[in-house]
Amino acid sequence: MNDVISVLNALFAAMQAKGTSLQTLFLSDGIDLLAALGLVMATWHVFLWLLEGDFPGFFANMFRHLIKCAVILVMLTAWSGTVHDYFVDNMQTMASRVSGGEGNPGDLLRALVNAASTIMQGVRTEAAQVCEQVPDVTPDGVVIPNSEHQECGTASDAGANSAGLSSIWTLVRNLPLILLAFLAKALAVIAITLMTLIFLVVVQFGSFLLDIAFCLGPVLIPWYVLPAGEFLFDGWLRFTISAGLFKVVAWLMMAIVYSGVLPGIQSLVQQSATQNGTNSDAYYATSYLAMLALALVCGVGAFMMWQVPDIAKGLVSGGGAGNLGGFGKGAIGKRITPRFLQ
Repeated sequence: MNDVISVLNALFAAMQAKGTSLQTLFLSDGIDLLAALGLVMATWHVFLWLLEGDFPGFFANMFRHLIKCAVILVMLTAWSGTVHDYFVDNMQTMASRVSGGEGNPGDLLRALVNAASTIMQGVRTEAAQVCEQVPDVTPDGVVIPNSEHQECGTASDAGANSAGLSSIWTLVRNLPLILLAFLAKALAVIAITLMTLIFLVVVQFGSFLLDIAFCLGPVLIPWYVLPAGEFLFDGWLRFTISAGLFKVVAWLMMAIVYSGVLPGIQSLVQQSATQNGTNSDAYYATSYLAMLALALVCGVGAFMMWQVPDIAKGLVSGGGAGNLGGFGKGAIGKRITPRFLQ
């Protein structure tokens, strides 16, 4: 389990390092673009002055143009310093503050991996030994009425300790519980996998969005000096703020999920592990309720984390955020999610 978590941590660390290295990829191109667009607009203002002869208007336009170029040039020259601190480091500080140091992704990920491992391992462990109720007898071999005890045996036992493993009647009698236990375990594993994927993607995606914003920012910001291209700068600024809020909201939601879902997962996993029945009937009848509850808890956690993009978008646009639509639209989710929630 620790190997899986260490591999995932190394994977995302490598991806984040690559994203950070790409933040200044187009910085020199942005400075060249600023010089070209600044020269084009300066030439345009000179051309209008020659046609109209309005020197005060020409002076005011050129002054505003120089101010814009100077501000953008300062942003580009301080791209990996002040600008990065303002948009990235400040958002990271906010994320750390809202989590309060309690939202550790590794703990929840470790609990999810442990839950899946316990469920899958429980099948192999339980199948190795099955017990059944047998009547008590006296030393003389006389059956004692209304008195029973358990005798356990393994699948490899061939004598009296085999505990009825080869009994067809035991299989037929417990067939409904076998199917129910299999369905419960399948739902629990699917829910755990779904929550793990959503959790990893949502928590890490905010950092990747900021990397994309800072990678393309140098070639989008200079268009602010051209009136027809101001929408590119406005779009980049809105996208960057939304990406930063995405990261903050993700960590805020993670702290909420961490405080409620993690204890629930740990409790249900422990309950599932300790309720492994040894009697042939009890084996099939136990732990499936705990697994169904585990699937429900993981589904709630996955749904809450799935609302992060809508919440971040709502904070930027000012509209409502959070809805039931769009959850579980994957190949598996379409089969297990009710139609009115899709």
